[in-house]
Amino acid sequence: MTVSVPLDARAGGPDLARGIALLGIALANLVGWLHGSAWTALLKQQDASAADRVVDVLLALLVDNRGFPLFALLFGYGIGILRRRSLERGERAGRFLRRMLRRFAVLLAIGLAHAILLFSGDILVGYAVIGMLCALLMTRGRVVLAAAAIVTLPALGVLGWVDGTVGLGGGTGYAAASAPDYLAGVGIRAPDALHGLLLAPIEEIGLLSPMALGALMARGALLEAVPAHCRRLGRLARWGLAIGLVGAVPLTAVLVLDPAHARLDVEVVLGILGVLHQVSGLVGAVGLAAGAALLAARWGPRPAARAPGADGGLASATATATPTDTATATAAAPPPAGARDPLGAAVRAVEALGAVSLSAYLAQSVLCLLLFPPYTLDLGAQLGSAGAAALVLAGWLLMLPPAVLLRRSGRRGPMEHVLRALAGSRTPRTPRTADAHRARGGTR
Repeated sequence: MTVSVPLDARAGGPDLARGIALLGIALANLVGWLHGSAWTALLKQQDASAADRVVDVLLALLVDNRGFPLFALLFGYGIGILRRRSLERGERAGRFLRRMLRRFAVLLAIGLAHAILLFSGDILVGYAVIGMLCALLMTRGRVVLAAAAIVTLPALGVLGWVDGTVGLGGGTGYAAASAPDYLAGVGIRAPDALHGLLLAPIEEIGLLSPMALGALMARGALLEAVPAHCRRLGRLARWGLAIGLVGAVPLTAVLVLDPAHARLDVEVVLGILGVLHQVSGLVGAVGLAAGAALLAARWGPRPAARAPGADGGLASATATATPTDTATATAAAPPPAGARDPLGAAVRAVEALGAVSLSAYLAQSVLCLLLFPPYTLDLGAQLGSAGAAALVLAGWLLMLPPAVLLRRSGRRGPMEHVLRALAGSRTPRTPRTADAHRARGGTR
């Protein structure tokens, strides 16, 4: 059984980035729910209204092909943390891989259920399959992991090629989005889910590039030991976000200037623009993760990191601090400037949501299932990007207070609890002293 890190000892940066990525994924997944209008680049609607097109442009610049690389990078970062802690315990590679196999088998089952019962655009199945490969490569060393990130980058670009050229195919939406009733939707999603499972090692191999990159970042605790990496994180944030934005402009311009492909209908050109959009999105994801780490360190009080270990690596509080040590350090150290300001509260709320990202991801699909299909409110055929994005944003905001309450009570999300229970993880119980309780924001 694996002993996990308590919630109040988790690093803020990765959780903050996950919370942001959840919104990005929900907005990007709207293309899987809207139907009835011909597609253009990035699966947007050709006949969008002015308001819808404004939202489409914002999504194309900031969200599309940016949310899921960020989530994959953070997924790999999480694998890297688990491997680092495994090495600190002196665990053999075989035992680590057996634990990861059990964990990803559970995640795979959850993903299949999600893909069949809720949403055909599930990402969990691919993450589970490619995540196991990433864990295996982690035991082979840094060079092998870096090579995997580079070699699989073209496969990630293939996904961008599809996004750039999809408007030439005449599609009007996913089949499950317009299913007349729920059982018909399940009947459409089930074969697709099984097909996706069988082909995941091929179709989803591009995910290994951001995952391996995230795992490499975790080896040096880049997003956790912020003071030690402050300058590097600053450069990554500035350049990554800038490159991500600039790389999105060409395909976004096609979306605005020629959505019906009346003039630009050359598949090779559109495909190249799609690849640029996708690869720059990975760079932008690195920048956003770095910026989130800096933001969490600036606006959210975190436990102090331990000194560098004997191996020369930085051992962060996420991996090494005991609950008692964490509570004492948090209570004794003054919070950083602005931690009690509204911005600080917002940062901590998004961070809390990121800590329950699995539950939140599934909850977003439940919300969309209640809103968009023909057999519920049928908003998928009535709304464009603007109205649908407003609903998804409202749902994301409504999940913040429950996530904060879970964090303050020291509880994980329901699906995190299921995953940990079936995967054999546990958190050590520690008596909650008055000081420790207050350090977590509680009251008597």
